[in-house]
Amino acid sequence: ARVVLTDHGERAREEVAAATAREIAETEGLALLHPFDDPEIVAGQAGAGLEALEQLDARNASADLLFCAVGGGGLIGGVSLAFHYLSPATEIIGVEPEGFDGMGASLAHGVIETMPIGPKSICDGLMARRPGDAPFAAVRTAGVRGITVDDQSVRGAMRVAFERLKLVLEPSGAASLAALLGGKVGVSGKSVLVVATGGNVSLADFMTHMNDGRI
Repeated sequence: ARVVLTDHGERAREEVAAATAREIAETEGLALLHPFDDPEIVAGQAGAGLEALEQLDARNASADLLFCAVGGGGLIGGVSLAFHYLSPATEIIGVEPEGFDGMGASLAHGVIETMPIGPKSICDGLMARRPGDAPFAAVRTAGVRGITVDDQSVRGAMRVAFERLKLVLEPSGAASLAALLGGKVGVSGKSVLVVATGGNVSLADFMTHMNDGRI
């Protein structure tokens, strides 16, 4: 494989990388495999939802609520479809960083919206400014609703995951846990499933977030 690095500056990483990939594909006659905006990619991501459902079944349990992080929407698109068809009573919450809630805004208005360029988030894997067409269609079908989390709540969730669950999560991977701990959604007496994905964080950054992540 040939790796091409991009310098995204103040723009969202995914936006610059996607534009570069499209340019290379068009110039060199290559097939573009988009990381999230493709129906087959969304369908493949449903595997995470199916595995979660299998684990719940093994415990003779079901989920009243599901929290899942949202960047471009590929993961939540697939997971939400799996639960929509196999566990329709589960309420699905899409979690995005503040300022990058393109999916939430799009769901609220019924059309895909692009968020303006604003301050960065420590959740660099979730900084897509708009959802993909295929994921948006999936989450609309599944009745997903969106909420946002700030950087400080994400740091706190990383700390909780490490100290209490013994999990090392990158900021993007801790966003869904931050939403659960943040109290924006009532969870008392409910069974809650949190999709916590990603441990791609350097030791230095992880320790910085641990020191700043007061609960």
